[in-house]
Amino acid sequence: MVKTYIAQTLVGDSLVKKLLITLLLISPFSFADWGDVYYCQESSFVTIGHSGKPTEVELGKFQFKLDETKYAMVFGSGRTLATGLIDEVVQLRKGYKLRGEYWFAENKLLRISFEQGKLLYTRNGFSAAFLMSADCDKF
Repeated sequence: MVKTYIAQTLVGDSLVKKLLITLLLISPFSFADWGDVYYCQESSFVTIGHSGKPTEVELGKFQFKLDETKYAMVFGSGRTLATGLIDEVVQLRKGYKLRGEYWFAENKLLRISFEQGKLLYTRNGFSAAFLMSADCDKF
């Protein structure tokens, strides 16, 4: 009777689902690692020029890879790269280590933060400031 109760409890839908979700969340596969490639879809993109009024930019897609030898995010070809809004290589913050899905990258003009599949990008240019958010998936 005890064996039957334990078997029924282990097979119960909610317990199995909770166990699988927990295992996926703590799995090393859910953490960022060197060589990972991320595919991103912009969810919001605005520029603000000298007039002070925000202008929405048509949304696009882009990709990047975490490169250990360059200690950087290396961006592939894409609409945002073609317009020069994101440099091809953006260094991760010096002394900063990848911790799960959370890091910063920056240079003199731009800053990128990434956390749990959400990317935020800011750039201060000569004629405008740029602000973009994107949802990213690792493949």
